[in-house]
Amino acid sequence: MALTNDDLQAIATLLQPINNRLDHVEDKLNHVENRLDKIESDVSALKAGQLELKKEAGEIKHKVNDTYTLALDAWGQSTENRVLLESSHLV
Repeated sequence: MALTNDDLQAIATLLQPINNRLDHVEDKLNHVENRLDKIESDVSALKAGQLELKKEAGEIKHKVNDTYTLALDAWGQSTENRVLLESSHLV
């Protein structure tokens, strides 16, 4: 049984709504893919920012520790100076 041009035309007419629907689905999937790409980019940027914040927090912690050590040294030095002054009766 050979298909005639009318048969082929009828089949094409039946398939057209399916093709239209598939085109619509493909467009939606492309939109979703674009949104996922943007989200992936945003997440990467957030991760980079988070790493930078951790680095800066470590630097701040180091500076606070250095400042604390310096303050303790200064306090100890002033206490030693006071004891020396008191022992020499200059105060």
